[in-house]
Amino acid sequence: MSKRAGREFWTRVVDEFERTSGETHAVFAARHGVEKATFERWLYLLREERREKGTGAVRLLPVHVAVERNEPAVLVELGSGLALRVTVGTDPSYVATLVAALRSC
Repeated sequence: MSKRAGREFWTRVVDEFERTSGETHAVFAARHGVEKATFERWLYLLREERREKGTGAVRLLPVHVAVERNEPAVLVELGSGLALRVTVGTDPSYVATLVAALRSC
């Protein structure tokens, strides 16, 4: 992209990525003709702004769960007999967001 794009452009691009894309950052950026690093800078900036304003919706993606019995894990009890097992080393902020989303269901 030769012309310098502004906030309005990047907001639309990031919204599209958040709403519809299952692609990697590199593939999405290439398909839109933008630099991956620039796309990621705006993605993280806009996510942080939304998080600070409390307007960022939690986006849960489908996951495949493979149980590895030999991996150390932590059991997070959610109450009502529900629990979530996460591998040791999982990002605590991710776990907190996931737990909050599960409790709100």
